[in-house]
Parts: sequence; C-alpha cells; structure tokens
Amino acid sequence: MVEVLIGITGMPGSGKSAIKEVAKKFNIPVVSMGDVVREETRKKGLELTPENVGNMAIKLREMYGKEAIAVPCLKYIEKYFANYDFVIIEGVRSLYEVNYFKKYYPFLTIAIHASPKTRFERLMKRKREDDTMDWEEFVKRDMRELGFSIGGVIALADYMIVNEGDYKSYLQELERTLKKIIDSFKK
Repeated sequence: MVEVLIGITGMPGSGKSAIKEVAKKFNIPVVSMGDVVREETRKKGLELTPENVGNMAIKLREMYGKEAIAVPCLKYIEKYFANYDFVIIEGVRSLYEVNYFKKYYPFLTIAIHASPKTRFERLMKRKREDDTMDWEEFVKRDMRELGFSIGGVIALADYMIVNEGDYKSYLQELERTLKKIIDSFKK
C-alpha cells in the first residue's frame, strides 16, 4: 500500500524530470503530471506545441477544477502502483493539487529551483515538442505556471534543491534528499 507520495515541483526547465533517474535506484515509480496534460492534448488530436499544451492545462482546470490534473494522477497511482511504499509525482503545479493529494496520503514536496536564464538554456537544448525557443514565449509560459500557483508550492515545499551547477552534483543532491525522505518514514 502507498505510504507516502512525494511531489516534485519547479518551473519549466528546472530539472524536475531528473527524479526519474534517481528514483530507479530506490525502485520508486514516477508519475508525470505533464504527461497527463500532453496525453489529453494528443487525445484531442492537437499537435504538442507550447500553446496547445498550455491551453489544455488551462482547459482541464476550467472543466474539472483547480486540482484537475491531480485527480487522474491519483487514479493512475492507485491502479498501477498500489503495492509501492513510495510514489513520486513529477510536475506538481498548484497548492490545490498538493491539498488534493494530502487528503488521501502523506505528501511531501521537493522544489527544484534554477534561474530563468539557466532554465531557458536547458529548454533550448532539450527541444521537447512543447518547449519554446523564444524568450518571450518562455516568459509567457512562466507566467502561466505562476498563475496555477506553482510559486506557492515552491515556497511551501518541504525540501529545496538549487540546480545551477553540474548535472552529476545535482543528481547526488536529489538522491540525498530522496534518501532522507525514505529514511524518515522507515523509522
């Protein structure tokens, strides 16, 4: 049975998806909230552009409430990962989502922080379909994310990791933080 949900939050390009690499070492499944939004975008027959994915995130929240993305994530977790002690949810963006998860399970958050300049450079290298290569669009996306109350999630996170240095050091810090969480529940 799931004992604890661990949410990963941070602005686009901060390094949230690296949790997948670290989680493997602990045999912890990772569910990506962004994948849920991208899947809903695909289901509507839309191309995965920054605008389409962003609009879908807004539409889902309008249709199902501000915790809209959390609802299918939790159903997915309970269907596929019920036998795991820990499950990581990558991409938590709102305090509504945090509160939704907390209604059902103990829930801790790890916030990943990186400067806008660093994040934009990473997105330029990453080139995921829904990433923008334009600074103004990048800022617009940041403002949309902040509108979902991601700033509150970051500010109230249980753990904070600054990701401005080299990737190996960042992974080590992420691993140390995850181990600290796991050890605190194993006592």
